[in-house]
Amino acid sequence: MDQFIRLTIRGISLSQIQSGIYVLLLEEESGRIKLPIIIESLQAQSIASALGKKDLSRSFTHDLFITFAKVFHIKLKAVVIYKLINGIFFSYILFEFEDTYKNIIEGEKKIEHKIDSKTSDAVALAVRFQAPIYTTKEIFDKAGIYFENGFPIDKENESFEEGIENGGFIFFKKEQSQKDLEKMTERDLNTLLNHAVVNECYELAAKIKKELDRRE
Repeated sequence: MDQFIRLTIRGISLSQIQSGIYVLLLEEESGRIKLPIIIESLQAQSIASALGKKDLSRSFTHDLFITFAKVFHIKLKAVVIYKLINGIFFSYILFEFEDTYKNIIEGEKKIEHKIDSKTSDAVALAVRFQAPIYTTKEIFDKAGIYFENGFPIDKENESFEEGIENGGFIFFKKEQSQKDLEKMTERDLNTLLNHAVVNECYELAAKIKKELDRRE
């Protein structure tokens, strides 16, 4: 996994864009770059439960899978967030399990297998398995938000173009015209969308999402 960036869970917060939707905030080891991911309420509760922040007496489907995995000697090795399209993150889960027949005949034999998964479900399982979560540099370049002293690096009155020139950091105005959005690449729009969500600029987020949907 040397080519990937390892992530940890920074926190989960309630989104103001839509009722019952949460923002899962992941960060790389230095804590300077964070990756916000929109998740649904049930998955948010499941992740929080596994982190020990909710009522542990409540059981989720992810807990049932843990029991299943233990019975059949399945180990979750890692979760990889590998693709981002129109604000949606795609992940796979890397499992390792024993081939019982080959284990008996040939000695110890372990097999790895990838399964595509919703990112929120993958993270909920990773927490329970205490497995690492990774992403790619490409996704960080697209959607990573840079923080300095615990705050997002942005200047309300700076233009998007000025932000690009400052070391690649994304700055934005809360008011962006439709013409400004139409000039941006899909990559820049995805980055701007994540900034708008984290900084609670929900009207701007809606405009960006509409422009991304128009390009499909």
